[in-house]
Amino acid sequence: MSVLLDNAYFRVTDGDPPGVVRLVRTAAPFTSNEALRLAALEVEQVLPSVAKDSGLLVDARDAPARNDAAFEEQFARSRRPILAHFARVAVLVRSSVGKLQVTRYGREDGATSQLVFDDEASAIAHLTRRR
Repeated sequence: MSVLLDNAYFRVTDGDPPGVVRLVRTAAPFTSNEALRLAALEVEQVLPSVAKDSGLLVDARDAPARNDAAFEEQFARSRRPILAHFARVAVLVRSSVGKLQVTRYGREDGATSQLVFDDEASAIAHLTRRR
């Protein structure tokens, strides 16, 4: 496993398991929408080093809940370029409310390859199954 990024908001690793990039959202709340934008740009900058056929596991279980309009708008602009880099995306959440919110994001983004899970083993199985 290699660590590609580790900052206050995100930890990105590659190869655990092979073929899977993990994007873990920490429990630290964003101090501003600009902090979100800059942190997401850091994630984008490491993606060229990742194999194009990798799957992305977004672990949002510790992410603080937030849904104010300005944040939602910035979050949409920030997540789309990251998710677009991957053919298959699994988002790991802790609650049924989290599932509903991430499912809504997927609909808004037209992300047909993004599935939401509350079980890590199932998410990894989705990402590593033969295409």
